[in-house]
Amino acid sequence: MSCYGDKKDFTAGSSSFDHCLCDVIKAVKHIQDAGTDDNCEDCPTSCFTKPLGGLASPTAFNTRVINLLTKDGTPFKVYKPDCTKSGTPTYSFTCFRVEKIIGDCCVMLRAVFKDPSSTTNPWKATGLCVTVDIRCFCGIICVDDVFVDLCPYD
Repeated sequence: MSCYGDKKDFTAGSSSFDHCLCDVIKAVKHIQDAGTDDNCEDCPTSCFTKPLGGLASPTAFNTRVINLLTKDGTPFKVYKPDCTKSGTPTYSFTCFRVEKIIGDCCVMLRAVFKDPSSTTNPWKATGLCVTVDIRCFCGIICVDDVFVDLCPYD
């Protein structure tokens, strides 16, 4: 269910369900995959800003960091599981990198975080990935264009 109800509540003029966040997520993934592109959008904070790096100063980028907002406007969080007896998660993450588009509106997200102690590459990847139906969210914020080393994660 999206934040506006079930698919049956909409008539999009076709057999497929239209949801703007699906298009935004696909655009973010496309921009990440393209690397560099000379087309620029008018709004400097738009998720559709091209090329990758358009939200930051010029350098090599591979990630457009995003936050997703739930129906009540709070940031979507994932927790690093704790499989000890306490079962209490120790870390939560609200920033993500689009890893993979699955079908029309499912997406695999990798949790990323900003390490304030790092001055060269402050954004770090985690090994925590989550697959979500993007129709369950009502907003997206594009935070920054950055380079994230995807191999050595926590």
